Amino acid sequence: MPVSNGLRWGAAALVTALGLAALTVRPAPDALYCIGRPGTLWNGLTPLPDGLEPRCPTSATYRQEIKDGLSRVEQYVAPGWQPQVLMAPLKRAGYVLLEDELRGPRHYSVFMGRVTPAEVYYTAVPDGPNTLITISGP
Repeated sequence: MPVSNGLRWGAAALVTALGLAALTVRPAPDALYCIGRPGTLWNGLTPLPDGLEPRCPTSATYRQEIKDGLSRVEQYVAPGWQPQVLMAPLKRAGYVLLEDELRGPRHYSVFMGRVTPAEVYYTAVPDGPNTLITISGP
């Protein structure tokens, strides 16, 4: 039985629509380097405090480590200079300060963990008038 041109066009339109849907549903490459669970801190550990803006790491090194499955990185911007704004939520979740690594009045770095060796590296640096906080670990 011959297939009508209308049916062919309909099938072609359906295949095209499904192909476009697959392209749109697939996560953008940058999504792989951003917050895994929006609205939370450290991939769902605790709700993110109000006023913090998630940021995707731009460092090629971070991106490669994440792609290779070696580490996880989350970044947030806090208004003003608030280098310790995420310390309290991490402590409530069971992380303790294991070692300070202060590098100056406008650079705050610590190692935190539930066990030793440290599981999380927490650093805060100025980002214009704000604070850029980076949390990284395996």
